Amino acid sequence: MTPDRLAQDLQRSLNELRVERERTQRLLAELDRQNAELDRLRSSVHRESNSRLLAEEALDETRDRLQLAVDAAGLALWDWQLPAEQVFLTARWGELIGDIAMDGFWAVGDLLARFHPDDLPALQSLQTALLQGRTQRAVLQHRVKTADGWIWVETHGMVAEHDNRGKPLRLMGTLADIGERKRVEQDSDRARELAEQASRAKSEFLANISHEVRTPLNALMGLTRMLMDSPLNAEQASWLGLMDSSAHALLALLNDILDLSRIEAGKLEVEDVRFNLRRTIEEAAGPYAEQARNKPVDWQLSLDPELPHAVRGDPGRLRQVLGNLLSNALKFTPRGGRIVVQAQVLPAQGSHRAKLRLQVQDSGVGIAKKHQAGIFDAFTQADASTARRYGGSGLGLAICARLARLMGGEITLASELGQGSTFTLLLPLRAAAAEGEAGPMTAPAELSEIAQAGPRYAGLVVLLAEDNPVNELMMRQLLLRLGCTVRVAAGGAQAVAQWEQGGIDLVLMDVQMPGMSGLDATQKIREIEARRKLPRTPIVAVTANAMRGDRELCLQAGMDGYTPKPVSPQALMHEMDQALQRAVLQPASADPRTLAPAPAKTASRGAAQAESMDLDKLRRRLDGDETTLKQLAEAMQEDLGQRLAALQQALATRDTASAVAHAHGLKGSLGSMTAERGARLAKGLELAARSGDWSLFERALPLLQAEARQIQAHLAPLIKLDEQDLFGSDQPRAGG
Repeated sequence: MTPDRLAQDLQRSLNELRVERERTQRLLAELDRQNAELDRLRSSVHRESNSRLLAEEALDETRDRLQLAVDAAGLALWDWQLPAEQVFLTARWGELIGDIAMDGFWAVGDLLARFHPDDLPALQSLQTALLQGRTQRAVLQHRVKTADGWIWVETHGMVAEHDNRGKPLRLMGTLADIGERKRVEQDSDRARELAEQASRAKSEFLANISHEVRTPLNALMGLTRMLMDSPLNAEQASWLGLMDSSAHALLALLNDILDLSRIEAGKLEVEDVRFNLRRTIEEAAGPYAEQARNKPVDWQLSLDPELPHAVRGDPGRLRQVLGNLLSNALKFTPRGGRIVVQAQVLPAQGSHRAKLRLQVQDSGVGIAKKHQAGIFDAFTQADASTARRYGGSGLGLAICARLARLMGGEITLASELGQGSTFTLLLPLRAAAAEGEAGPMTAPAELSEIAQAGPRYAGLVVLLAEDNPVNELMMRQLLLRLGCTVRVAAGGAQAVAQWEQGGIDLVLMDVQMPGMSGLDATQKIREIEARRKLPRTPIVAVTANAMRGDRELCLQAGMDGYTPKPVSPQALMHEMDQALQRAVLQPASADPRTLAPAPAKTASRGAAQAESMDLDKLRRRLDGDETTLKQLAEAMQEDLGQRLAALQQALATRDTASAVAHAHGLKGSLGSMTAERGARLAKGLELAARSGDWSLFERALPLLQAEARQIQAHLAPLIKLDEQDLFGSDQPRAGG
């Protein structure tokens, strides 16, 4: 072998060795890489194994906590894989129903069989809502049957899984025993029922006490007033004055107790009406100003010129609060002291509306700081000696504070012992709209004194339904002084019987009477009126029932007015006037407009005449005595002419006494002559005059004049006079 050949072979071998070495190196590098990857994989697997172990441990711990919570709550878990006919329930379910306490599957039918039949409709409704996807969660309280009877449970359910179309695939939830909760609720319901019964018993007790106190108090106050109007020497007048003052104090105490009871029960409501603020304050302060002058105490009333003329609110409650504050000021201010009453407007500031500030400042005994915190509490006075020295129940300021809050305001006190006191009432000030928008002003009616009221009630026939002899005596004397003619009924049945005899203009009806009550008697009268198509007789309740709702009960029974006992003459006259006016305006009763003869365009003259008088009936009354009939016709002719002229004059001069007297006279004479429709028209005029409704009087008078012409058509053949002779050439005619 040549050297060159050898060299070539050697070079080739070296190249092959180099290539082999490089491949070996690559293999070793790949081996190292693979080992590194293997190490990485081993590490990753180890980490994942540790994470999975940690996760499993955490899950186990969560499950343990959940199980503990479920066990602590006494919950049974349920799981329903739809549409399977079995539901998985945990062991707690078995414990609840008194069965084996172990997890297991229960047939749906067996579960439903344990539901109370009354609860199944609600269960099925919720189940349908869940399955139809209308709700995702539901709660139901129901009863299930156990080995010992029925128990109350509460079931919560939810949709746990849906398919790809949103259809529920799995329902899960819990079930808990709520028997103890239900027992507590039943106990609470029972306690609430007992509390309501106690409240009703309290209200009935107060109503009875109110009635039993008001009945003799009415007699006491009424008889005292009557005695005070009789001839007395100075000593007797003084004694009666003390009696009257004591009776009014007793009535005020009774009203305070009832008001406080209503407030605490949340049943006292405040009005929201339009009224004259300045006038209300002046009227409320007026009686106390007189007392201050008599004591004597220096008195000052200062009203801000900026006070609005008309505001909205409750004038009655405002008077009550101011009256209580002034009464206290007078009580605790010695002779020679001073009382200042101030009313002013606090202008609106930012979001705060304008306010009325009403202050009552006195120079009296004052109130120690330690006693001021409870001064507005019920039955509380500054100290025990206060009641002994000055009297009082401790209710006045408590009622004032509560009324102020009901009206949206507050009362505050500033006082120093021996330095006097200042009570400040703050109320929201709401100016009223113009009178045309808000209706008439609400203010106390300006009523005449009894002595001046006589002409207004002269000849008014009043039926007094009253079973208490003393109250009957007092009311009868009061009505007689008003100029009324009085008939008396001792009970409801007698009242109805006397009313049916006719001739009654007004009924004053007691409510609590033996046998038929005043409410029943009123309903009976209204039924008879409706059945016989009679004019409505005004009925006013005069009752010792003065609790909340009593007025409404009387009006619902068909009465036209209400006044509580003890009876205030002014309040009684006000209710009588209102009731008489309502009777005039009542479409189905004594409204003269409804009593007018209907136009008879196609009726014969005889048919029209037959509606005005019943001469046959009149002849039967006279036993066919034509001579007497002619004399009556002549007297009727003269009476009609004179009274119609007098009524026209009374309308022109607004003479109430004359209008009432002549309308009342016509009512009687026309009724005697069987001219019933004319008599009803005359009664309507009388009622319109009594109520002062001259507009209605003016509209009704032509109707009576037209009716009189039809009556004249009956009388003319009897007295041989025509219409011109009967009325005279200057007699006003209907519509003229």
